[in-house]
Amino acid sequence: MSGKRVAGGNVGYAMSKFAVVALSHATRQAGWEDGVRVTALCPGYVATDMVSEVDDPPAEAMIQPADLAELVATVLALPNTASIAELLVNCRLEDTV
Repeated sequence: MSGKRVAGGNVGYAMSKFAVVALSHATRQAGWEDGVRVTALCPGYVATDMVSEVDDPPAEAMIQPADLAELVATVLALPNTASIAELLVNCRLEDTV
C-alpha cells in the first residue's frame, strides 16, 4: 500500500513505490494497442519472512500469500476487455486510501 499513501514518515520508501505505480500506468498506456495489460498490485502486509518482525497487524491477520496468488491468477485470467489498472489489497482499514 506504500505506493498509495505515506505512512510513518517513510517518505523515501513511499516515493519508490509511487514511482513503480507510475511506471505501471505508463507501460499500460504505451502497450495498450499491442494488447499489453499491466496491473499495479498494491498489497498491504503479506505474511512472509519480509515482515517477520512486524507485530501490528499480527501475522495471522496479514494477507496470506496463497490468497494474493489467487487474486493475481484471477486478474491474469481476465480478457483484455476487463483490464484492471490497480489492485489494492488490504488486511486492515487504511485511513488514507
